[in-house]
Amino acid sequence: MTILKVDNLSKKFGGLNAVKNVSFSVGKGEILGLIGPNGAGKTTCFNMIAGVFSQSEGKIIFEGKEINGNPPYVLNNRGLARTFQIVKPLAKLSVFDNLMVACLSKSKNIKDARKKAKEVITKTNLEELKNTTAGSLSIGNLKRLEVARALATDPTLLLMDEPMGGLTPSEVDGSIQLIKDINKEGVTIVLVEHIMKAVMAVSDSIIVLQNGSLISKGEPNDVVNDKNVIKAYLGDEYVKS
Repeated sequence: MTILKVDNLSKKFGGLNAVKNVSFSVGKGEILGLIGPNGAGKTTCFNMIAGVFSQSEGKIIFEGKEINGNPPYVLNNRGLARTFQIVKPLAKLSVFDNLMVACLSKSKNIKDARKKAKEVITKTNLEELKNTTAGSLSIGNLKRLEVARALATDPTLLLMDEPMGGLTPSEVDGSIQLIKDINKEGVTIVLVEHIMKAVMAVSDSIIVLQNGSLISKGEPNDVVNDKNVIKAYLGDEYVKS
């Protein structure tokens, strides 16, 4: 079953074609890796799916229904959540209270929200930091809190924008395991990430953007050996004839 379908998606900013006729689909329960060089259009694509940007052309279909033009809060209520590359928690609130705010976006019952926040804080291994002010967290724990806040809204589809950027190798390993655990619970994931170790470790399939266009898609091993992908990342001299 397809949970997300993107059909000929395009975005223009004035004379700049940031995304050009991109099409792909994601099956329910899958993890899709979205990769490409800097400026390839990955985050712009994310922003259209998440309702931050309106598309210039194309369709976005989530759980069988077209969601073109829906704002982020409507999509979140329907089960589509996202994390951000640059995390912005409620800095003066504790980790637990940040999760309470996220939980209350779905339930106005304080008791239910508190129960949900406790569940999420356990899943994301933030128990020891629950009373810590979010603004004092390390980048690794901020990234984990960002994922936790998204999970607190009970998504069926989670868009993750560079969740491992700035992390240490051990933190990357922990993030890989967290993504696998989230997926095992039935959450479909679309992941933008530059750390190829992580993308290869978690993805069922990968799509590659370059200059706003889709240049490759398929299983991870096939994609990373694609001449077009090697050329996009490393240049012509690395492509074997």
